[in-house]
Amino acid sequence: MAKIIWLASYPKSGNTWLRALLTNYQQAGDAPADINDLSGGPIAGARLWFDEWAGVEASALSDAVIERLRPAVYRCMAGEAAEPLFMKVHDAWSRTDTGEPLFPPDVTAGVVYMMRNPLDLAASCAHHWGVTLERAVDNLGNPGFSLARSLGGLSDQLRQRLGSWSDHGRSWLVESGLPVHRVRYEDLRRDPVTVFGEIVRFVGLPYAAARLQKAVAFSDFAELQRQENEKGFRERSVVAPGPFFRQGQVEAWREELPASLAQRLIEAHQVMMRRYGYL
Repeated sequence: MAKIIWLASYPKSGNTWLRALLTNYQQAGDAPADINDLSGGPIAGARLWFDEWAGVEASALSDAVIERLRPAVYRCMAGEAAEPLFMKVHDAWSRTDTGEPLFPPDVTAGVVYMMRNPLDLAASCAHHWGVTLERAVDNLGNPGFSLARSLGGLSDQLRQRLGSWSDHGRSWLVESGLPVHRVRYEDLRRDPVTVFGEIVRFVGLPYAAARLQKAVAFSDFAELQRQENEKGFRERSVVAPGPFFRQGQVEAWREELPASLAQRLIEAHQVMMRRYGYL
């Protein structure tokens, strides 16, 4: 039996880049890892995981019943694994309606929580979700916000309750009680070798400086864009008007986000923004 390392984040916070770094580090190959075959995927809320391990199709169940079963699914997955599992997750940390943690601590080795400035997230999420900037700002501040909600269609993902950006961060960093290593996207962009090296040590991988340098080089944003341009990226949202790897910039909000929307985000999230160095 192995345990799970959750790669947790609000959407578009650098989770996929982190998975590219981990995959390149683990493979230690002579060429960059394929972006369509990254460690930690599919996402923990993928319907295919649930259907396979629960033994019943999620389409036959309500969202509440699915959530009651998800902890058991993760226990089964960990029980069959020979080595630690990396699992991408966008859900906020929460409990099911029976009070059980959605992400069971007994099979959790730790959490790497990726955090990004909500001012930069607004435009990135708007692009990814195929919505306006105003709608994205609304979502970032909505305590009831969920992804893949059951509204009549059959999504390839289960419902994932995110809450607001502040709720999401607070749930993992404060409320979960799990061992969490917090990573700011901005710090990873500024000094990827040092910051990713800290992640490598936290998740228990053997540390090798040359291997680390190569993983960072093979996961460069330009390389990720090149691969997506050449062969596409299967995790790109079908409603996004452009590529998944769009800009990856820090403080791009100063050119993309109207001042009125920036002020709305600051008013809604100033406590968490100040706490983690975004104000």
